[in-house]
Amino acid sequence: MNQPRDYADLARVDRTHVSLYTDPDVFHDELERIFYRSWVYVAHDSEIPNPGDYKTTFIGLVPVIVSRDLAGEIHVLVNRCMHRGATVCATEKGNARSFTCPYHGWEFGLDGSLAAVAMPRGYNAGEIDKDKLNLVAAARVGSYRGIIFASLLAEPDISLDQKLGGVKEYIDLYMDFSPVGEILVGRSGVNKHLYEGNWKIQVEGSVEGYHAPVTHATAFDVMIRKMGFPANYQDLPLHGIDGGYGNNVLEVYRLPDEAVFKRWPAEFIDLLTQAHGRERAMEVLRTRFNMVLFPNFAILEYQFRVIRPISPERTEVRLYHTTLKDVPAAINTRRVREHEFFYGAAAFGGPDDYAVFDRLGAGYHARMAPWVYLNRGYLSEGTDDHGRRIGGHTQETQQRAPYYEYRRLMARAGA
Repeated sequence: MNQPRDYADLARVDRTHVSLYTDPDVFHDELERIFYRSWVYVAHDSEIPNPGDYKTTFIGLVPVIVSRDLAGEIHVLVNRCMHRGATVCATEKGNARSFTCPYHGWEFGLDGSLAAVAMPRGYNAGEIDKDKLNLVAAARVGSYRGIIFASLLAEPDISLDQKLGGVKEYIDLYMDFSPVGEILVGRSGVNKHLYEGNWKIQVEGSVEGYHAPVTHATAFDVMIRKMGFPANYQDLPLHGIDGGYGNNVLEVYRLPDEAVFKRWPAEFIDLLTQAHGRERAMEVLRTRFNMVLFPNFAILEYQFRVIRPISPERTEVRLYHTTLKDVPAAINTRRVREHEFFYGAAAFGGPDDYAVFDRLGAGYHARMAPWVYLNRGYLSEGTDDHGRRIGGHTQETQQRAPYYEYRRLMARAGA
């Protein structure tokens, strides 16, 4: 009988073993212990604003429907007919009064309840118990600032409030870019990418400060010359932060006041000042960061990034563009254009990353070089006033952060 894997040894503080990125058995354990039994991002309120609205997505390999019922309550349902197993909803989003299986016509309500069975006279007494054949629902659903999370199986051993406690201030900064504190997700576009590599490569790469001047040299040249990006990026006193429970933050820049006035129109600054007060408005406008909410979600300047594991060495990433509620149209147009510049399908930045991710996936088959090193800045890492681990923004504190939670969750043998 095979011995249980020692994930604390395979995912050390300063390095990870290549088998974590390639081994099918490891991938299976990750799905069972992380994706199905902890808080996972599924949607944003703005994607399902009205009764009857729904969105389909995945938690690990499991297809799910995020729906808003006619009373306005949100449900996260396994997208699988309880009869023979076909998915009951095939479209990515829409509005419906129910979901009907295309195979035998079983119909389910927006809350997952079994509403009707086709040709019911074919069943004899005692062959079917409708009360036990509702769609499977997530064990727990919660949200913060419109961001919806779910846990499929066992209830998480931490609350959502605990999960997000170390990074809420950054989520709040992101939302307060709107004068009413609300964003709209995916209304202005979604980019979909596949790469031949493990899902954790994108988790690490979403908060990567070290690679940017190398991999994105052309983009950074344009950003510095044309878009007001700080030329001394690598020397700025910025940080990578371990926000706890696998979450992390990469500070990208903090603009001085004069740079804020140069970057943003006066009327937009005044709008946020009226809404939030001068101090808060300036803090929102000067701060840019990337953030990962472990295991499958990242927030970047103009996007929600959703990471979907497909196999040990195949991953889909969806970039849902975000716009701001109740701002001048020109501000949202600018967000779209700047997103397209760096992250579009033919852009200056994102395609570089996915090309490198493919190369990482290929390189991890060199088993004679078994370790991936995440030790940059490890010996100088400190803590901030909140007790969070903190390092320089071109170091790897933020890459190490997910693996503290990874080790904790993967230690749950037999989960």
